[in-house]
Amino acid sequence: MTFDPSMPSLISSQPDAQNKSPRILVLRAGAIGDTLMVTPLLRALRRTFPEAYLAFVCSQTVQEVLRSNPHLDRVMPLAYRHLPSWLSGEKRRLVREMRELNLDWAIVLEGHPQFVELALQARPKRLIAYGPVPSGDGFTRAVFDPQRHSIDNYLSAAEPLGVRPAGREMELPYPAEMDEAVRQRLANYGVGEADCVVGIHPGWGGRKHPIDQTRLRSWPAERFAQVVGWLVKTEGVRVALTGSAADRPLTEYIAREAGVACLNLAGEFSLLELAALIRRFDLYLTVDSGPAHMAAALGTPLVTLWGPGIYAQTSPQAGASPVRIIDRRVHCAPCYGTPLMKTCKDNICMKQIEVEEVTKALASKLDKAPAREGKAIQPQSGLRPPA
Repeated sequence: MTFDPSMPSLISSQPDAQNKSPRILVLRAGAIGDTLMVTPLLRALRRTFPEAYLAFVCSQTVQEVLRSNPHLDRVMPLAYRHLPSWLSGEKRRLVREMRELNLDWAIVLEGHPQFVELALQARPKRLIAYGPVPSGDGFTRAVFDPQRHSIDNYLSAAEPLGVRPAGREMELPYPAEMDEAVRQRLANYGVGEADCVVGIHPGWGGRKHPIDQTRLRSWPAERFAQVVGWLVKTEGVRVALTGSAADRPLTEYIAREAGVACLNLAGEFSLLELAALIRRFDLYLTVDSGPAHMAAALGTPLVTLWGPGIYAQTSPQAGASPVRIIDRRVHCAPCYGTPLMKTCKDNICMKQIEVEEVTKALASKLDKAPAREGKAIQPQSGLRPPA
């Protein structure tokens, strides 16, 4: 099927605005942060329509961040989001599954026409999307305001359905047993429950490039090493380096250059294990990355180094704990979504952030941190029973 905005409507011309138990599909096939920023909308949908059946099409790599979300009935992962439908057996299967849901509403939080096409093939009675939609009743084109945060834009997109906001806080529930597993693994490294642990996440996106090459969201590795040394020698805390397996050479370099004992945990934790680890941290230092949003969702005090990203739209939002973002508003930032991003060879937006400023921010948060008494385990209701 080829999408044509002038095509005859496949959707009922009479949207069922009074439906108290609608069958709703949300589609956002993005990265970790993109997905977490949709969770306030999921909560709002569930609170507005307690009897609704709610499904979410997400990227396969991030499906675990939704598996225990208490507002969802079904998670539908998509591995190859950019593959055209006519070439994708996965998308054809997904269409069949979506049609079986007999959807009332579909909310497409993507701007590319291929995702609108995918949702149209599911034949919902009403469709709301950022991308181009056919004219006529039953179709609504949502407007993404670049001056507002994505969380607020997503909530606004659902307003035509009568959805009432239920807060802006992101949610990242996970199985309770993960907390104990992380506690035991840290104990094996000699980390006790009373120890102050600071996490550091220096990598982003799994992109492979030389360690000495700082680009886009990267902060110079030697500066991370200086921060690690300062934390251990001056503040007397335990430091844990996090990241993917692809980040391992970077974290090994940082650990070696720091010249102090620290835990190099890059590549050793699954996504949900990482969530439990982040929740155990007393403080987390990151670049602009998925784990930064995870910390914001989990209530872990956070310091994030910000460069080329669009601050107004995607900065980590404070929830139960404060978020400090250190950035430099240089002339070429933000460059995300512009041709400049692909040609950047000197990310001055990150290089202008100095070590002293970072250690000062960390020291301030460590001074305010209460003595550890353990953190309460999150409620775990998991996916709702199928309707």
